[in-house]
Amino acid sequence: MQKNIGALILILLLGILSSAHGADAPPYEQWGTENLAAIHKDLWLPTLGLYAEQAPDEHGVPAHPSFMWGVGIQLTALAAASVVQPEKYLAETRGYADAIQVYWMDHDGQEGFDALPGTQDTDRYYDDNAWLVLALAEVFEATKDRKYLDRSAATFRFVTSCEDDKLGGGLYWREKFLSSKHTCTNGPAIVGALRLYQLTGEDKYLETAKRLYAWINSHLQDDDGLYWDNIRLDGRISRQKFSYNSALMIRANCLFHKITGEARYLDEAKRVAQAAEKYWVRGDGAVADSGKFAHLLLEAFLAVHERDNDPHWADVVQRTLVYVHDNLLGQDGRYPQRWDRRSDGSLKESMLLNQASPARAYWMAARMLK
Repeated sequence: MQKNIGALILILLLGILSSAHGADAPPYEQWGTENLAAIHKDLWLPTLGLYAEQAPDEHGVPAHPSFMWGVGIQLTALAAASVVQPEKYLAETRGYADAIQVYWMDHDGQEGFDALPGTQDTDRYYDDNAWLVLALAEVFEATKDRKYLDRSAATFRFVTSCEDDKLGGGLYWREKFLSSKHTCTNGPAIVGALRLYQLTGEDKYLETAKRLYAWINSHLQDDDGLYWDNIRLDGRISRQKFSYNSALMIRANCLFHKITGEARYLDEAKRVAQAAEKYWVRGDGAVADSGKFAHLLLEAFLAVHERDNDPHWADVVQRTLVYVHDNLLGQDGRYPQRWDRRSDGSLKESMLLNQASPARAYWMAARMLK
């Protein structure tokens, strides 16, 4: 009897603690909803079904449609929102995923997303397309519509079409200038290959992921675990470090761990995550980088949290998102380019990629930190 009473008390206490924790959790869904609403108000181009690159100028003249990088972030923000609130966002996500097909272009027998729609002179970036592989895979998961998985796979074919044996392998950055191979292409390409392997079960994707993983670790990883930006064909390395480069490799290791069960991948994910936190995240939660990079670092921390259940990573994400919302959100509903300082008030800061980045982070937190 006493044991039963003790167990009941313990259950009640755990319930109270759980409720208190839930009450204290930031309202990520609300912040994400407000963020997407502000983006729609400022940047929606209704006649095209697309989002603008930035808000209208002082004369009310709208900007051209967003460059593909911003498209990729916005589509992932909508995809994440549609998982949490499908009744509100699923149709919008599907509509945007269909509308961006105007960016799709066949050039010299290779199909891929161009930087802008309707241009005469194609200018395609392999990294932009790598983000779309991931985004379209998420749209497929949310909608269960096979066409989005097919589009993700077709985009992946374009991304990997640039692989050659110069420097021993790896992927280039930009179709027009095959002069350097970048972490920002290879990292998301690895994650994209692993996601396609999960969704299709086709071994070719896992083989590609392993090949690119070996290449990038031997050419662009520093001793501290973090990743440099790129390597030129003459062997010179650009040793700049941006948070999203290391972030995608953290996610890659988490996916390798999930797929293979090999502990070495999770150990590496945690090693790189710890180095990234030390390098970029301040004690107050600010991230010393641009938001278009930083939101991917938070997503990487969430990926580690999902694998090891260490509450530290959830705490880091919460601290940063609270800082971003409470300290950086402007009265106009816009966020600054940097996640460690306030907006400079320029129209450029209204760019889609700057506004969609916190939206993606809020919805991923709402999805994974329930």
